Amino acid sequence: MFTIIESETTIDGRLIKTYGIKGATVEINDISTYKSEVEKFVDLLNKQNASEIHAYDLINDFIER
Repeated sequence: MFTIIESETTIDGRLIKTYGIKGATVEINDISTYKSEVEKFVDLLNKQNASEIHAYDLINDFIER
């Protein structure tokens, strides 16, 4: 099961919240600054029982859309 994670990063001197995903064996930060979009993505991953093995490929597809 995937969950959403939150972190902060500095871009051009400004503190920005970013969101990523976490599973049992994988954690990927800084996917997007749009929490609602990452929440939808996590919901879809969980509904489809997506494998953590494919997490990076799935994120690439998510970012490219």
